[in-house]
Amino acid sequence: MRPDVLVGPSEWVVEQFGDKVAAEIWTRVPEALSTAIEREVNARPATAQAAERVLANPRWPLPYEELVLFLGTLPGAEIISVPKSVYQLVLINGHVLVPWCYGQSARVSMGDAEVGRSFGRLVRELLRRFGPPWRRSQTESPLPLDAVDEREVAKICAAICRIEPRPDVVVAGYAGAPNLGLLRACLGEIKSTDNGTLNWNHVADLPLPPPVIPRPRRMHFP
Repeated sequence: MRPDVLVGPSEWVVEQFGDKVAAEIWTRVPEALSTAIEREVNARPATAQAAERVLANPRWPLPYEELVLFLGTLPGAEIISVPKSVYQLVLINGHVLVPWCYGQSARVSMGDAEVGRSFGRLVRELLRRFGPPWRRSQTESPLPLDAVDEREVAKICAAICRIEPRPDVVVAGYAGAPNLGLLRACLGEIKSTDNGTLNWNHVADLPLPPPVIPRPRRMHFP
């Protein structure tokens, strides 16, 4: 384990999720992300370059699925999904967790990654609706036109809008590579700076789990 990773959950994680589930989230989030990568690599052997594109694709469904499977049974957890969508999210103690692949190197923490550049449509829309006020950065990569993705994002955001009180967004970030698996996992909260850009407010590095043997999974639908 890296020396910068705490043995137990950080104070910030405990404050956000509560004493009862903080320790579980601390270990289950990296387990979920590791399982997603292992499942992808074992299910569809491909070139490393092709697999890296899959891992970095914001619409890659396995991280969403695994976070729901690993966290959805925790006390107070609520699963948010819409039929036949790649997006399914878990809400715990007023926080919606969204996965984000921020890199392919263990040397970089999510706190060192630029906020927003590679966010997909769902994370951008969740931050717009439920995050701090911010203005779009000129370095933010434009999203391709995708009517299906836009519809799915609109539907799941509409479901979240019905939740009271309004939830906060927590990013479950990870760095990973097909031939190396999960290299780093983090939880982070985003804030708005004085000039209206986005920055990290809190980032907690999570402990990496031992290697996993992927098991067949079923998508959750209401």
